Amino acid sequence: MEPKTKWLLTKTTSTSCTMPGVWKAAAFCEGVAVIFHSPLGCTHVASFMDMGARFRVLADGGKEFPHAAPLISSNLREKDSIFGGADRLRDCMKYTVETYHPKCIIVASSCVAGVIGDDVEGVCEDSEMEYGIPILCMPFAGFLGGEYGDGYYKTANAIVDRFFRKQEKVKGRVVLLGDQMGPAGQYAREAARLLEKFGLEVRYQFPGYVPFEEWKEIPSAEYSVMLGFAGNAGELLKLADRLEKEFDVKSLGNSFPVGWEATKEWILKVGEMTGQEERAKEVLSEEERDIENYISTIRDRTVGKKAAIVTGRPPRWYNPGETAESLSWLGISISSLILLDNLKPEEKAVLTENFRKVSDAPVIDGKDSGPVMDDSDILLVTNEIYSTKTKQLFIPMIPLAGTAGEKAMLRAIAHLICRYGTKGGIAYVEA
Repeated sequence: MEPKTKWLLTKTTSTSCTMPGVWKAAAFCEGVAVIFHSPLGCTHVASFMDMGARFRVLADGGKEFPHAAPLISSNLREKDSIFGGADRLRDCMKYTVETYHPKCIIVASSCVAGVIGDDVEGVCEDSEMEYGIPILCMPFAGFLGGEYGDGYYKTANAIVDRFFRKQEKVKGRVVLLGDQMGPAGQYAREAARLLEKFGLEVRYQFPGYVPFEEWKEIPSAEYSVMLGFAGNAGELLKLADRLEKEFDVKSLGNSFPVGWEATKEWILKVGEMTGQEERAKEVLSEEERDIENYISTIRDRTVGKKAAIVTGRPPRWYNPGETAESLSWLGISISSLILLDNLKPEEKAVLTENFRKVSDAPVIDGKDSGPVMDDSDILLVTNEIYSTKTKQLFIPMIPLAGTAGEKAMLRAIAHLICRYGTKGGIAYVEA
């Protein structure tokens, strides 16, 4: 019987907007104000995105975000599409300076402004001369100039161009590169915890979380560490390379501790980067003991159980081998890897190859999987199945980081197995 699923849609072509990316690159930088030269609704979209991130951090046990930078719209109207909106931007600039007294303003232009042909750069140049504060213009015209990542990384590089200068290095100081829900997010917290074991201090998270007055000090960091590598990691890696070449901030490269195997590699790379190879071995042993000790407290609930892994997520985003390894630590046997029919043949081949590195359990097609699902104690799924009563654990789209992330995954599996009743339902991994 073919399973009925709630499909997780994927696409290869982005249809996002540059403006939220510009906003995110400065969202929590004290002393900065961001202006959208746009209709009012565009600021609502960016604010709503930020609100979702806040709730996710709180749900994961993180601290409340700091106050966001002011986000102001020039409030382009219908008649401005005929007569032009440059005067609206000038008025908005004056309002922002008089109301918020920023030390720096970043202006993002919308697709409406791009279609009108407003000289946004000219207005920014004139306003900088008038108000005597730096004004960065990001004239990407919303959807017309690229997507979210373009706005985010181009803004980061514009900040580097304008404000970064070589600094005397502070020993052990680290700058985290990327967002991942900010300093209170699980990625940043776990990276900081592990780096501290090497005597390293995370001082900055760039872009988006450094006060304006400290932008010029970021090159004082001795090392940079990327936060994650999914999505547009190439641009983040370029940023890390740029900091290394122009400002002597040593880069850990395209590496981050997502999954236990990647965590082990990352720890060893930190030791290599900092010249602490022996300490890295000690840290790795400490983290391995931590996981082993935790497994010993929950394994009696999980050993002997049977699980199936069900995925419709492409290999770019998911490796079933990592899930299989976690199940083996808990003494859970894998009945099968089930590949859903939204996957392309070449994607199924890669998923199977990754799975075969750690398990010889059968790999079956989704349409034949009904009996296997119903016969399992739990399902680990990337797409919710609503045609079975078997308990399901949703595998995170963005997995948690490091040892803490692996323990959270193991804990979620054990809790699901112990959940009372036989009505099924779905559970999620929480930090």
